[in-house]
Amino acid sequence: MRYSQQSYRTPGVYIERVDASRVPPVVLRTDVTAFVGIAERGPPDTPVPIESVRQFSAHFGAFIGAGYLAYAVRAFFENGGRRCWVVRVAERDFSGIEPPPRGAAPAYTEVQDVDGNPALVVAASSPGSWGNAITLEWSVFRASIATSLPARSTREYATVSSATAFAADELVRIDQPGTTAQFRVVAAVDVAEARIHWVHPDPVRRRPSDLVLDAALAGFDPLRPLRIVRIAYALNVRIDRDVVAQYRDLHLVRSHPRWIGAVLRRPIYWSSLLRGSALVAESDADAARDDEPAAPLPRAPEPICVEQASDAPIPRPLDVPFAGEIALVHGADGLAALRADDFIGEPFTIDDSDFERARKARGLQALTLIDEVAIVAVPDILIQPEADPDYLPVPQPQPNPCVACPKPEPPRALRQPRRPGELPPVFSEADIARVQAAAVSHCEDMGDRVALLALPYRIAAGEIAPREEITGWRDLYASRVAALYAPWVDVAEPRGTTLTRSVPPCGHVAGAIARVDLATGVQRAPANVNVLGVVRVVRAIDDDLHGALNEVNVNALRSEFGQSAKVGGARTLSYDVQWRYLNVVRLMLTIKKAADIALRWVVFEPNDQTLWASVSSTLTSILQLFFERGAFAGDTPAQSYYVVCDETTNPPAQRDQGQLVALMGFWPAAPCEFIVIRVGRQLAQPAVSLFAAEEVVA
Repeated sequence: MRYSQQSYRTPGVYIERVDASRVPPVVLRTDVTAFVGIAERGPPDTPVPIESVRQFSAHFGAFIGAGYLAYAVRAFFENGGRRCWVVRVAERDFSGIEPPPRGAAPAYTEVQDVDGNPALVVAASSPGSWGNAITLEWSVFRASIATSLPARSTREYATVSSATAFAADELVRIDQPGTTAQFRVVAAVDVAEARIHWVHPDPVRRRPSDLVLDAALAGFDPLRPLRIVRIAYALNVRIDRDVVAQYRDLHLVRSHPRWIGAVLRRPIYWSSLLRGSALVAESDADAARDDEPAAPLPRAPEPICVEQASDAPIPRPLDVPFAGEIALVHGADGLAALRADDFIGEPFTIDDSDFERARKARGLQALTLIDEVAIVAVPDILIQPEADPDYLPVPQPQPNPCVACPKPEPPRALRQPRRPGELPPVFSEADIARVQAAAVSHCEDMGDRVALLALPYRIAAGEIAPREEITGWRDLYASRVAALYAPWVDVAEPRGTTLTRSVPPCGHVAGAIARVDLATGVQRAPANVNVLGVVRVVRAIDDDLHGALNEVNVNALRSEFGQSAKVGGARTLSYDVQWRYLNVVRLMLTIKKAADIALRWVVFEPNDQTLWASVSSTLTSILQLFFERGAFAGDTPAQSYYVVCDETTNPPAQRDQGQLVALMGFWPAAPCEFIVIRVGRQLAQPAVSLFAAEEVVA
């Protein structure tokens, strides 16, 4: 029986059953990939979580000839990836000069008020020349007009026939024949009395501006009616003549809930990153289900935002044409002078100011705050830029001579003429090697991710490129957290310039790894799996070349016998035999990360035998979970792993230093690369015998 608080009347002992809450679940994913590259739009040097190609297009734009990033993300999702982080790189100017004299800059336009003073600066939501195609169409939104009743009005309020079309904090124009128009901000509206107050009737709720400015109306004849006009705007945003956004009921007063600066504010991406780790759920309710995203996804940004707005207590109306368009100008991609340092960034410390951190946390360094990333790829350091095409007008159908038709409209042009954009340089092999080495160093420093590398185009695509060049490029790196894949692959070209385009295989391989992890687990070698979305590999790989590449730990992509391309290797760039296979390294990193998350509660606990037993139990549970999934080579848990956390690992001298040491070892299951089938004949008797007809029993 469960007693309520009211039933505790008789003194005695009451026994109640209360279920203990279980440990909050840990969402440990190994399939999340981070891509660093060039995009048409989007926030530079800011990690953005993406879970579909459509989300990528909403944040970073379409496929461009200046970058491979869109192709890599598409390949990632085509091959089974579910979640990735994207960082856009571009040259940026940190001088503080507006507009920036160089680097990436958003397109913008300055809007003045009717008095000729600056009122608004409307800009594209992210830097890039894409914003130069944005045009603004302003119009009046619901021009409500009311006429005051002089007999029932005072200098502090106006009584009208109906006040339902007005609201507090709205800007209105007040005029009277023969007088100068005035602009006021409505303090309050009494719908029942049909009054529009210029001064709030409650002295406690009066705004500070009412105490500074003359709140009561002056300069008007109190015996004559006033004409009160509500001022609000509507805005249509077009990109290449297509309407992409419509905004209604925009106001100029900052205290209004539909203030234009609040409605069109710049998107904030870091807020979604700092809400909490995607790895640890604080409670069962916070844990993401399989059909929910692991961390909150940012909303797609609006095409435009308001950078600056007038802070006048009583703003003036905008001086904008209501029958024309205003174009945004001066947008720049920041690609012409792109450098390898823009991909790398600089390490930052906790002592750095916000400005220094923004200047340093660029490219790969922007990923240091993302704890769920398991794979890193930088495809655009290998870019072979191509100019975007000029699209021809839509062809018009042939007129029917038998039917009288009106005069046809002029053909509609699609992106004609083409917006001038910037192209990045073709990076030297020294710059490519430096950025790839930085990616490897980033993974080593983080200790929970691996880097996917690719050969430069000259080496990967050349049919006569000697094997020594491939081997020489592989010798630049000796790390267990890096894997090199070759050659490049041809994929479908959505821009329509050609049928296919050659791209590095980073996105395809990352998607294949994610597919294997989600289906089987990180312990399975991501090799001998199909790579989807590949038309053909750029360079044919025969058995001899495949063997030579495998000997130097270069993973080959092969397409033969009319089948789809396959990943033909799962080796790292380590010279240590123990860390030869990628799945073994990633298994070790995953176990290390799981132990780090599961043992965070240990800090500041009493360092005694009780704590040692708890640590041993926690680590054993983690290893047992991997054992049950077939990650280890042993037949029993005792053969597969061990955990030691006792007096031998924690002597008194070490405990006096505040340290707790636990030893954990496991025997990973290495993949079988070479399957040997011995075929021979038996001596003294045939290997195969045929039955006779009489041996068949009816």
